[in-house]
Amino acid sequence: MSDRPLKIVLIDASPVRAAILEDGLREAGHVNIMRIGDHANLLERIYAIDPDVILIDLENPSRDVLEQMFQMSRAVRRPVGMFVDQTDSASIEASVDAGVSAYVVDGLRKERVKPILDMTISRFNAFTRLRTELEQAK
Repeated sequence: MSDRPLKIVLIDASPVRAAILEDGLREAGHVNIMRIGDHANLLERIYAIDPDVILIDLENPSRDVLEQMFQMSRAVRRPVGMFVDQTDSASIEASVDAGVSAYVVDGLRKERVKPILDMTISRFNAFTRLRTELEQAK
């Protein structure tokens, strides 16, 4: 990532919850934030925006919505942080398999947004380096 401001996409159907994340991002110095409030044509919209980081906030996600987010995560090859209120071990495992860099359960507080964003990017970069090394080794 260069010194230009990060372009962050926030996927969140709830304006109230999105405002918490946006406040935390702005306090951390991030201003280039675009919110997507629904899941219609999600992948196409994300490709059009071409963000540096994707943050997904799902209050109580259904299996279908989680699976859609995991499919999107696999497709975009960007750092993805996901906030959920409740989860189970199968969903955590699926998020890891999908390449979600940070899967945060019951952690939506604005003062936690910056460290979570930093960790999301760092874990994505580390995973990308490993994948590149593995491909080169083959």
